[in-house]
Amino acid sequence: MSNSKSSFQRTLLASSIAACVFAGGSQVAVAQSSAEGIEEVTVTGIRKAQEDSVSLKRDASQIVDGISAEDIGKLPDVTITDSLQRIPGVSIRRSAGEGSTLIVRGLPQVGSQLNGEAFMSAGSITTVQPSYGDLPSQLFKGADVYKTSSANLSNAGITGTINLKTHRPFDFDDGFTAAGSVEVQQGQDTGETDPVASGLVNWKTDTVGVMVSASYANTNLANYYNGFNTGNPTGDASWVNGINSWGGNEPINHLSPQGFAAWNQVTERERVGFNGSFQADLGEGFQFTADAFFTQQDEYNRKVGMSVTNKWQGLDWFNDVQGRNVGVQANGQEWMTVSRWDMNPKRLKSFTQNDSFLSDSTNVSLQLDYDNGGKLTGSMRYVQGDATRKRRHGYNEGDMTDGTSTGIAGGTFYPAEYCAGVAAVGDDGGCYLPTNPLGYTDNPQLVLDTSGSHGVWSGFNNTVNGGLGAGATISDYMSNLDSYNIGAFSSENNADSQADFRAFRMDGSYAFDEGKFFTSVDIGLRSSTRSVEETRFHLFSPFYAGYKNQNGDLVEDGCGVQWKATDVILGNPDGCTAGEMVNGDFVGYTALPPTALDQHNNVMWVTDFGPVKGIPGVWAVNPKDYDDPVAFHNRVFGSTQRMVIPGTSYGVEMKENSFYVQGNFEAGIMSGNVGVRVIETDLLIVQNLVGDGIPYGNTNVDNGDNVSKRSYVDILPSLNLAFDVTDAVKIRAAYAKNMTPLDLAAWGDGRTISTSLDSTTGQFEPNAVSDGGNPNLDPWRSDNFDLSAEWYVGDASMASIGTFLVDVESFPIGASYDEDFILSNGSIRTIPVSGPTQGEGGQITGVEIAGKLALSDLADGFISGFGIDANFTYSPSESDQRDINDKKLPFPENSETQYNLVLWYEQYGLQARIAYNYRSERFNGTHMNMAIFQKEAAYVDMSVSYDITDDFTVYMNGSNITGEYEDYYMQWEDQYAFQNYYEPRYTLGLRARF
Repeated sequence: MSNSKSSFQRTLLASSIAACVFAGGSQVAVAQSSAEGIEEVTVTGIRKAQEDSVSLKRDASQIVDGISAEDIGKLPDVTITDSLQRIPGVSIRRSAGEGSTLIVRGLPQVGSQLNGEAFMSAGSITTVQPSYGDLPSQLFKGADVYKTSSANLSNAGITGTINLKTHRPFDFDDGFTAAGSVEVQQGQDTGETDPVASGLVNWKTDTVGVMVSASYANTNLANYYNGFNTGNPTGDASWVNGINSWGGNEPINHLSPQGFAAWNQVTERERVGFNGSFQADLGEGFQFTADAFFTQQDEYNRKVGMSVTNKWQGLDWFNDVQGRNVGVQANGQEWMTVSRWDMNPKRLKSFTQNDSFLSDSTNVSLQLDYDNGGKLTGSMRYVQGDATRKRRHGYNEGDMTDGTSTGIAGGTFYPAEYCAGVAAVGDDGGCYLPTNPLGYTDNPQLVLDTSGSHGVWSGFNNTVNGGLGAGATISDYMSNLDSYNIGAFSSENNADSQADFRAFRMDGSYAFDEGKFFTSVDIGLRSSTRSVEETRFHLFSPFYAGYKNQNGDLVEDGCGVQWKATDVILGNPDGCTAGEMVNGDFVGYTALPPTALDQHNNVMWVTDFGPVKGIPGVWAVNPKDYDDPVAFHNRVFGSTQRMVIPGTSYGVEMKENSFYVQGNFEAGIMSGNVGVRVIETDLLIVQNLVGDGIPYGNTNVDNGDNVSKRSYVDILPSLNLAFDVTDAVKIRAAYAKNMTPLDLAAWGDGRTISTSLDSTTGQFEPNAVSDGGNPNLDPWRSDNFDLSAEWYVGDASMASIGTFLVDVESFPIGASYDEDFILSNGSIRTIPVSGPTQGEGGQITGVEIAGKLALSDLADGFISGFGIDANFTYSPSESDQRDINDKKLPFPENSETQYNLVLWYEQYGLQARIAYNYRSERFNGTHMNMAIFQKEAAYVDMSVSYDITDDFTVYMNGSNITGEYEDYYMQWEDQYAFQNYYEPRYTLGLRARF
């Protein structure tokens, strides 16, 4: 590796002159070029798709696997990622039950391409990891997974590169071609009937072709959650470690979550996609291709649920816990896992949350290819991509406490306009009003038992004192709408993200005379720029405009408040105040007056919490009320103001200039390529410096910019070897040094200071600090080694076994340290700060075994319609990150074992397929040195179709038909953390082609 920019520029200039001899431009990788001509859409079906993937793997110069559409607009599964998980070594993450992000060989640092070049997806604006949730699968004809790199493969990842392939006009026969489908989807739990439609029209002659395809879907997806509060959903984020003792027992360490939650979420996704392509044979060997690819998705994650918390007021809110000692000590005390919590929470509430993501992306590609049948070929290509993504958040809490348990039993202070019939105590007629007269007074006594497959709640029949009188149970309060008041309205952590990508490349290839060791040489140049701007903000609204502050002056514009809540008092002397004198002291007004749950909102009775049992039900606001949170807050509070969160708003520009040269060779049974790619990267990172906190909110003053500039050069050699031992047996070996950039947020994201109401100061004070990014981090770098053997026994049948080693040189890991912060009363509090730092290395080793069998390659008759596609991956990993036991942890996202089994039948117009996907436990990260794992999971999908005629097919699909769910634990398998449950979904449709 060299950091000499001037030497790189000299090399680049010299190679530019050489490259200009060629006609420059598109991907010249042999594997990709050979794959372009494989697709023959006039032959369809499962067997043809399997035959294409076998042919791709056999003919490639690298280790490649792929999927192909079984028909126009029909990939094997509901989403692209669901289909790709069938490939050995590929696993996925799910979002609302649909496949979204991809992991190859245990790492998410995967390159992503569209027709051989990088592109912008709104689902992964800042990330390297591909996220295809916003890309309609009906627009693609297939996808290739490159597991080894070559010098002429641009945008390569650490463990793999995904190339998505769309249809182009010259893929089709001359004349007019049309295809389309209409279908309805339904979830087992949502019961919604969701429409999906797609279509493609192509017209082609010998010299010109035009193709247009489009897709529309509006789906409603159910998923359920229960377990620890782990983020925004309940307003009381995170879990912490607590030390408690009961009776005469010795003190022990155990997990003390700040709260527990159970919720029901329906995700609505309205997805539109368009793909247009024009191709022309210009004569003399020149061919021009223009592509346009557009996607738009409006996603609403509407959740309602129940939460119990201690409102950040200590960790001693458990009467007792039951579990086992694990034989590990911390701070001189034994650690204990917990399977049953007997709790007395200060707060029992319903909550409603709606996180919407409005995203779109546009990608345009112009490509000129030259191939006149001679020794010289080449191409030139320009691509441009733009993407935007808007996140909007709406949230409220339905409190059932009257304020006694949370420290506001005497009510909260309001101006005279709210005081009809209540004794005034302030100089200007202000009064104290009860927060929730019909709420409970005592802390409710509840139990959560997680020793079984799913959590079981109990205790709701216990009596509790409060406004409903003697003998009323907790369940009585939950079922009485008048026992709820709004604890808080908020819209926080909103974000506007925009990104653009530009790339220009020239590639050329020269073929040598037959009989030479080197059959051809490829050379190319590429220059790209990728930039992203992320602006995050909270919505503030003004309160008490025209009222007096603590100096007796009028507050003309009111005091801006983020949390419109019953515990936000506008008396902070360091900020805006509004209130009046009471017995000689200034008392601030409370931001939110007593507000019934249904005063500004539509409400709903919620009893469906998925597999968790025992919760009788809660009243909650309908989350559709927050589809547009800005409009809601404007209507209720008069206006809103965007208050930027400087620490997490940033900009990153990444420029890459690269050059490659690759020699392709063949001698006897051996063939392959050897080459080197040189990449110069320039980074410009703009972060905001975080100043003092802004009162009544969770953001800070912007103290200016911190601008960082980075430059580095990577020299990446690669070697791919293939040995045709027999006509049916091929041995492959490969080596490559790989580099892929970090997620741009890992460089640009800044400091987040989380606050909560402090009982000693009466103000919101810092309780946790995190640095999201670090401009000094290096990109991911690795050395990759591969060895495999392949046996081809028919056009659609093969077996393979391979082993690989990924030796990771650099990657980011989490770290923490303590830092002192000054509180509002001048005291100092030491707070842990977490953030990324440079990892020192790690390895992933693995074995992949795969087999595809179409019995038509071996037999005739009825049995010839059957087929199998099966694979197994074993890939243990080890990084330098350690857990509480000082044990080395695997890389995040990695599962040690994964296997797929697909059984299919195709004959007499009938196609049937059932697919089983299994992955062992997955490392999900750490919290306070406690490892978080997702337990093993297995998903079953199925599809059946029948050709009514040659042109019409009726089909039915089922996704996750066994109702598999995600089960997470912390450090020890019996330490329950949380669960995600996704509903089974079914599709009925009609497909036509002409």
